[in-house]
Amino acid sequence: MTSQTQKRLKPILDDLFNDGLDVKDSKNRVVIHTFRHSFASNLAIKGTPIYTIQKLMNHRDINMTLRYAKLSPDSGREAINNLYNNN
Repeated sequence: MTSQTQKRLKPILDDLFNDGLDVKDSKNRVVIHTFRHSFASNLAIKGTPIYTIQKLMNHRDINMTLRYAKLSPDSGREAINNLYNNN
């Protein structure tokens, strides 16, 4: 995203989400990256494969994407349960 786009969006985001926040409150401040992070988090929560998330986020390094892996449901649990149910 270009800095020009960020400059245009900042006042909109400040008006919609950051009203009353201290300028230095980076923890609670909504920025354009907040939406990107939410997108990846929701994909992981819904069980999207980590490599699919990597491609959608355009991460070159899988380690960037693995930060979202902790949000993924335990997809291996079903496979283990099936081992015991098929005996």
